[in-house]
Amino acid sequence: MIEPSLLIPNIAAEEGPLWQSSRGEAAVQSLARLWRCLFPPESRMAGADAPFEDVWPTALGTAAPGTAALRPLESPGQAFAWLNTPDALDLAAAAGQPLAGALPAAVAAVHDKAFAHRVAERERLLPDSLRPCIEIFDPAELRGDPDRVVRRIDACLARFPAWTGGRFTLKPRLGSSGRGRVAGHGSADTEPVRGSLTRLAERGGAVLEPWLERSADASVQLWIEPGSGVTLLGSLELLVTPAGVYRGHRGWIDYKARVSSGLSEDETLREAAALVAAAALERGFAGPCGVDGFRYAGPDGAELRPVVELNARFTVGTVAIGLLRRAWPRLRERHGLEPGERRAFVFTLAPPDGAWPERQPEGAERLDLGGTKGARDGPALLLGRDPEALAAALGPKAQG
Repeated sequence: MIEPSLLIPNIAAEEGPLWQSSRGEAAVQSLARLWRCLFPPESRMAGADAPFEDVWPTALGTAAPGTAALRPLESPGQAFAWLNTPDALDLAAAAGQPLAGALPAAVAAVHDKAFAHRVAERERLLPDSLRPCIEIFDPAELRGDPDRVVRRIDACLARFPAWTGGRFTLKPRLGSSGRGRVAGHGSADTEPVRGSLTRLAERGGAVLEPWLERSADASVQLWIEPGSGVTLLGSLELLVTPAGVYRGHRGWIDYKARVSSGLSEDETLREAAALVAAAALERGFAGPCGVDGFRYAGPDGAELRPVVELNARFTVGTVAIGLLRRAWPRLRERHGLEPGERRAFVFTLAPPDGAWPERQPEGAERLDLGGTKGARDGPALLLGRDPEALAAALGPKAQG
């Protein structure tokens, strides 16, 4: 008899032991529960004993499916972690299961934001307007002479073109959801950076870059397998606040359950992501990943930075695509879709203002995916013909 897969929900594990403190957050609990729903029902979650039927949202179907939402997850006897870390490897070994995907060292090498930046430079994916503006700081340098670090930051800021306004962000090379970054405006704000250098060193170093006015954020989801290469799962638009805090994903799903962002730059984003994923494969990475990019206000109008970072792990985007595939056969039939037709969608882990309204936008359907107190306070999928109306349901804070 094959042992059911062990699932290790170490969400935000790139932040080190601090990730444990986020496990009690409602959004993290919802994400872990929905991530479990992508796997076969016999899979078991580390630290959780609830039967699969108790966590399965009935809005996705009256009965839990017998297979995984994504083909690579059909691997009984293997352990899956949100992020492959040494701790996850130890947990898998203690359960007597191999850890699916790459070894932690290979994951850490490509999960580093410096990796994606260097691939973007090599493949000429970095816009010319940003070439003078990005600096990589190694951990040893940040632990060394702080005066030298501040001088180097000041020298980089002096190269920032006037159109950037001198606004900058110094973000950890290993991080998630924008946590741990330091922002400022010109060299007058570099002194406060001193107090963050040790913390940034512990998070793999830092990346200095301009803080840009973005008009769209995107994420391309892929799966990498040695011998099979890179598989595109889909592309999505990210809905974030002006500060970069995640609010949701949106995009389009067609008759065959193919997911796309709907952005005019979608194909460029996909091609760039495939190049980064191929480079990660060469470095020994395997498993799920997401490549993030954005459109920003450059010196001559809107410009695209198709590669910002590679998330070498499961992402919320992976979960969104998996849930859409779970729900799609039922929704396609209910909406009477024909070949060539598609629907817009929004996925979010939390409703605006604490609870979903009784009525959704006209012509839209909301699938409540379960919450801590009831269906209306938890994550949801919204489906309809008008993507703007669906995004508006999240409120003005989601308009990045």
